[in-house]
Parts: sequence; structure tokens; C-alpha cells
Amino acid sequence: MRIIQITVILLCLFVGKPAFSQEVKVIARLDTAAMLIGDHVGMKLQFDGPLQYQVSWPTIPDTILEKIIVIGRSKIDSIYSKDKRSLTLTQELNLTSFDSGTYFIPQITFRYRTLPDTTVKTASSNMSTLIVHTVKVDTTASIKAIKGPLKVPITFREVIPYILSVFGLIVLVLLLVWYLNKRKKHEPLIQIRPKVKLQPHERALQDFEKLRIKKLWQQGHVKEYHSELTDILRTYVEEGYSIPAMESTTYEIIEQMKQRSDFTKPLVLKLEHLLETADMVKFAKTIPSNQENEQALETGIEVVKETIRPAAEGPAAEKVNQISQQIQS
Repeated sequence: MRIIQITVILLCLFVGKPAFSQEVKVIARLDTAAMLIGDHVGMKLQFDGPLQYQVSWPTIPDTILEKIIVIGRSKIDSIYSKDKRSLTLTQELNLTSFDSGTYFIPQITFRYRTLPDTTVKTASSNMSTLIVHTVKVDTTASIKAIKGPLKVPITFREVIPYILSVFGLIVLVLLLVWYLNKRKKHEPLIQIRPKVKLQPHERALQDFEKLRIKKLWQQGHVKEYHSELTDILRTYVEEGYSIPAMESTTYEIIEQMKQRSDFTKPLVLKLEHLLETADMVKFAKTIPSNQENEQALETGIEVVKETIRPAAEGPAAEKVNQISQQIQS
């Protein structure tokens, strides 16, 4: 019977060992056991246990033992084991003290329970000892005078606000002088230059120059080239001679020009050929030759050149000659 009893006890011990391996482990450990007064020391709180345990983290007050002050707390960090069966929770506390002495930090109790069991269990850490040393004073040494404040050189960053203030004051004075000068001369503060209104032939010549620079037909955009070219001519005829060219067909434009003495018969025939060629390109998808494309722009310039009003013949004629030379080159 005694042998049987011993065997049963040993079996209980071996069977109970795995249960102990599932027990939790809590730690409250200081970085160092001694510190200088006013210095900082770290304290690590740690809970190790199975993954199915639900832990109630202990609440640490801001002051421990009325002498040790908690000045910093980290977030609670979670670390899982490789087999995902256990969990480690840690938190770092930053402590300080301004009173020398030896302090025994009491045990810190963790509360936990095994889900879905509602029974609350507890586990406590070990007690920690913290020794706070004061600054040693040599009483045998003579008392020395208190040092005065050190002179720190002025940095450019400190001078910037004063520089900006002076600069702003100068600008303000200049603006005030400018305003008083304008007011004394009865001049407007802001003078808006009137927009120069171009004559119809001037606008047409500028548009021809822009069209030449674009090189549309050279890039394969023949339809766009002839459309812009005829639009320039239609605008010129409408603005310069009050012929509604923008809303009229080619036939209607030519018929109205034949009735005007401003347009010679050869010029009307050239313009008619130019407009009909553009209509064929736009509506019949005709592709003119390179020579016809170049000739179209020269014809447009010639129409403007031969129909300039007498008052503008001098400068306008020179501009026409310049554009003609550029096109030919």
C-alpha cells in the first residue's frame, strides 16, 4: 500500500507539471537599483501567459510611496510567441525622485482570467528596492562666489526679426512717400494703359505671321491650315469693308466684292480661287500640293496689301513686304 501511495503521488506530480507551465509570469524590474537625486530610472512591467488569458493591466499612480514620481509611460506592447500560444505584454515606466533615501517599491498585482471562465486570478511581481543618493558636498572646502551669467553670442536667427522689422518700416515709408507724391500731382494710384486697337490690316498681318510660324500644312494639318487662313481673310474683309464675310458663303462674298470699287477684278479672281480651294479641302477632303499651300498664304497677304486704306499705306506696306520676304525665304 505504501508503494502504491508513493506511485500515485509521483504520477500526480508529473501530470501536474504541464499545468504549471501554463501559469503566468509577471515582472517589475528596475534598470538600476541606485540613482542620483533628480535623475531618471526605467521600470519595466511584463506579463507572460497563454494567449487565451485576458489581462487587466495594473494602474500605476503618478506618485509611488509619495517620493517616487512617474514622469513617463509607454504604450503596452504585445509580442506573440512563434507558435502563437503565448503572449507577452510589456510597458516601460520612467521614474524620478527628488528625495534621497532607500525606497521599497511594493509588489504590483496583475489580474487575469481564462476565457470563457469568469473567475479572476491574480499574480504579483517581486518587490523592488530603489536607493536615491544625494549629491556629496565637500564641507572642508572653502565657499566660492556664485558665478555670474555666461555671455552667449547673438546668433543670426535672433537678429532676423529686427532686420525684417527695419526693412518693413523702410518699405512702409517709401509707400507713404509715393502715395503723397501721387496725391499731390493728382495722379491715379494705378495707371491702366489703354489697350492698343489694331487696324484690320494690322491684325490680319499679325495673324498671317502666326499662321506661318505654326507650319500646319508642313505637319500634315492641311485642313486646319486653310480654315485659319480663310478665317483671317473673312475677318479682315468684314472689319475693313463691312461685308458680312464670316456668315456668308464663298459665292456671296465674291458677289459683294465685285460690286465694290475697292477690289480689282484680278484680285477678286485670286481671292475666289483661294476660298474655293479652302472649301474643297474642308468639305471634299482635297489635298493641295505644297506649292498650292504656299501660294494660298501669299495670295492672302496680297489681298491685304492691295486693299490697305490710303492713310495706312506707309507702315502697313512695309510690314507686308517683310512678311512676303519671310515666306519666300
